[in-house]
Formats: sequence, structure tokens, C-alpha cells
Amino acid sequence: MADQLSVACLGAGLIGASWAGLFTAAGHAVRLHDPDAEALAAARARVAEVHADLAAIGVLQDRRPGELTLAPTLAEAVSGADHVQENAPEKLELKRGLFAETRAHAPDAVIASSTSTFPPSQLFEGLAGADKTLVVHPMLPPHLMPIAELVPGPATAPATLDATAALIRSTGHEVIRLKRETPGFVLNRLQFALLAEAYQLVDRDICDPVELDRAVTRGLGYRWACIGPLTASHLMGAGGFAGQMRAYGPAVQTVMRQLNVTEPWSDALADTIDTPLRARTPEAAIPDARRARDTRLKALRRLLDTP
Repeated sequence: MADQLSVACLGAGLIGASWAGLFTAAGHAVRLHDPDAEALAAARARVAEVHADLAAIGVLQDRRPGELTLAPTLAEAVSGADHVQENAPEKLELKRGLFAETRAHAPDAVIASSTSTFPPSQLFEGLAGADKTLVVHPMLPPHLMPIAELVPGPATAPATLDATAALIRSTGHEVIRLKRETPGFVLNRLQFALLAEAYQLVDRDICDPVELDRAVTRGLGYRWACIGPLTASHLMGAGGFAGQMRAYGPAVQTVMRQLNVTEPWSDALADTIDTPLRARTPEAAIPDARRARDTRLKALRRLLDTP
């Protein structure tokens, strides 16, 4: 576990209170601030609900919760903080104002935004200490979805990414470390790609919305909950990922053209994807990996099918 840190959470809404509950459950001391006094007063009960949720799923039971302090001013929240997690409404100038005020009171803190909209280069342009800034984008609700993506800006230092990854992992979450920023980051780009085709399938009267949801909840969602889409292809047959893409490439490209995907498919890209997958799961280990996948699928089906 990472050492106990002093964390400031700015914003006591759904995301901010969820982060505050997660960080305190992991043993970190949290100061939570919101300019809305009523929202701030209600946050302690929300944090207690987060702790109850984590207890119900058996997460962080070996930790002594850190102290939660409700801070009436931003200065009280961020002064001396190691990490500041901003959760304000998606208004660029509002966020930039918060970052400037935060940096004035916490010159050495890592400043992270939970934004799903703005890239770090836009959020932190001209801010002092930009090497200690990044986006830490969660899925909702942050305490129950065990992943966050770390999005560096042009000035973000590797040490900032390392320290932030250690903090997030101390909560039991995993991280996705992007190599550079891109609109939508990773989670939303994947989500939007699926949603775009879902809308088209309904609009073209190919599938009913309820049936389409079932395709995910009883099909792709089942498999992807146990194994990622690229590894799923790697385990399909002989030759690993590259072998499958070469075997099914023409069929894949036909559908991709209908989806208006303009980026070309290539054997070089197949090899680029195949190399790390093969390093983690060599071809000789694929049968064991399939059995492990199936064990998880059976457990998931028992869980979801239990009334």
C-alpha cells in the first residue's frame, strides 16, 4: 500500500463524495470542499454510504479508514495536500480558476481533474507547476468501478504519473496510463464507438433497443467482463492475435468499411498488438488461459443468474 497521503477533494457531489469515500477507505486523510454548504454538509452521509458499499463487496477491509474533514474553504482543503482531486462542473474557466487558486495554496501538490471532457493541455495551460498536473478520469460511480485512466498533458512529469498511479492502486483500483492525451481518452472512445454503432443498428431498423442491450449484457459484456477484446481474439485459435486477424482480416475489414473506419488495417498493426499479448500469454499457454476465462465466465453467470 502507498503511504498515507493528504488528499483534497474539490466538489462534494456524486463524483467528489465517491472519491472521498474511496480515498478514506484506503486509509488516506481527506479534506473535502464544496462552495455549496448544503452539499458539503450532506457529503459525510454519502461517504458513509461509500464505505458501506465497499464493505459489502469486501474491498479494503484490512484498512483503517483515514480521517474525513469537511473544509469550508478551498484554502483549508488544499493547503499541505499531497494530491488534489478536482470534481467541479464541466466548465473550463471554472476549473482553471480552481487550479490557479489551488496552486497558490498548494505549490507542490499534484493536481488532478476528474474531467471527461477537457484535455490536460487545455485545463492546465499556463499553470505554475504544470509538471504536477494530469487528468484522473474515473468511471461512475468511482468507488465501485475499479479503474481510472491517467491522462498526461505535454508537461506532466513521469514522477507525477508514478505517484498518482500508486495512490489510485492503493484504493484497490487499477489504472490505464495513456501515453498522451486524445479527445475522449480511452474509456469514452471505446464507449462512444459502441454507442455510435448501437444507434445506427436501431436507426436502420436492424435491431430493437431492448434486443441490442441484451447483445451486450448477455454477450459481449459477459466476455469482456472476464477478458478484454484484444485478448479475446488472442485466445480464439492458432497463431494468437496476429494469426486470427490474418485469418479473419477480410471479413473484419468489410464490416469496418461499413462502419466508416478509415484508418487502414495492416499486418504491422496486428504484430504491434500481438507482441505484448504474446509476451503475457505465449501460444503454449493459451489452452490454460481459455480454461481460466471459462472459470470466470461460469462464476459470473452463477452470480448474475442468481435471483
